Formats: sequence, C-alpha cells, structure tokens
Amino acid sequence: MKVEFTVDECHQMFEAVIENLTKENFSSEDNYSLENWRTNEMKPGSLLMNNLAEKINREVQGQHDRSEVSPIKKPDWA
Repeated sequence: MKVEFTVDECHQMFEAVIENLTKENFSSEDNYSLENWRTNEMKPGSLLMNNLAEKINREVQGQHDRSEVSPIKKPDWA
C-alpha cells in the first residue's frame, strides 16, 4: 500500500499546526517568527514546503513498511 500526500495537503497540515502554536503563550518575538515562517518561507510550492512534503511522505511510507508483518516466521520450537 502506498500513501502519498500532495504538497497542498502537507501545507494544510502545516497551517493547522502553526495555527495551534500561535494560540499558545509564546513571546511576541516567537509569534512573529512563527508568522514570518508561515507567510514567507513555507508558502505552497516553495522549495521548503516541497522538501517538507517529501519528508512527510518518506516517513509515512517508512512507518507503513515497518508495520507490515514479515512472511518469514521463526518456529516457536526452535
């Protein structure tokens, strides 16, 4: 099975996380940094967002591959 998120889907996840972070009690400087990161660096289609989408997809696929059961079983009597 292959699961792959699009860059837009990854951007929506990113936006949801950043939005929840901005609701926390961070300093105004930290909130400014989050907003600056959100609006300037992590735009849909930017190099950083494309890299994030690739990394998310790689990690999700890796987790799925590790969760599959191996067809090779060691007998319990060995």
